[in-house]
Amino acid sequence: MKVCEIFKSVEGEGLRTGLAAVFVRLHGCNLRCSYCDSMYAVEGHDYRQMSCDEILDAVRAFGVKAVTLTGGEPLLHAGVEELLRSLSENGYKVNVETNGTVPCKWRYPGLFYTMDWKCESSGMSGKMRLENIATLGADDVLKFVVGTVEDLKETAGVVAELSRIKSQNAANNSACGMPHIFVSPVFGTLEYAKIVDWMISEQTMVENNARFQVQLHKVVWDPDMRGV
Repeated sequence: MKVCEIFKSVEGEGLRTGLAAVFVRLHGCNLRCSYCDSMYAVEGHDYRQMSCDEILDAVRAFGVKAVTLTGGEPLLHAGVEELLRSLSENGYKVNVETNGTVPCKWRYPGLFYTMDWKCESSGMSGKMRLENIATLGADDVLKFVVGTVEDLKETAGVVAELSRIKSQNAANNSACGMPHIFVSPVFGTLEYAKIVDWMISEQTMVENNARFQVQLHKVVWDPDMRGV
């Protein structure tokens, strides 16, 4: 696999915000989002080839049981299933950060997914598919990165439709539950208060327990700092 970097930091977003974790960043992505903050893991040759065993050894050296697999888009890599299975079998709790273009088909103990829905301002909304976010379960996360008022409206519409799909599946005894919903601003765009005011006034977001978040690592360190 093409590995861009492996480092220890704290989770900047989502269910494990503030928790120490080892980050394994794979290289390569099938999207080009307008606000991407890790283009060094998307284009160019800033990576090295590593086997599953080599990655596992590098993770083990940090002595931390929480692992975040990110990118780029990690689920595009041949061998990623072997890596996820190996991490799980060795007792690691793995958060897979994925961009919404790939269904979440692998389930191992300790594994959960954090999937993006790319809104209009990303320039990639046309690549999003409801059937992919419908593969998320109650232990997973669906994240919306918003940069405009139009993105907020899109977010509410997608959450409402996913909730409808999940409710319909529940009637057929095949539901896997609504994922945790997070809304995060594109850094330096919408005012935080404007997003929060919208979230607490939008019934769809309230009913589905949506949470506001900021990118913690961009608050603690320089927003452009790498390896944090």
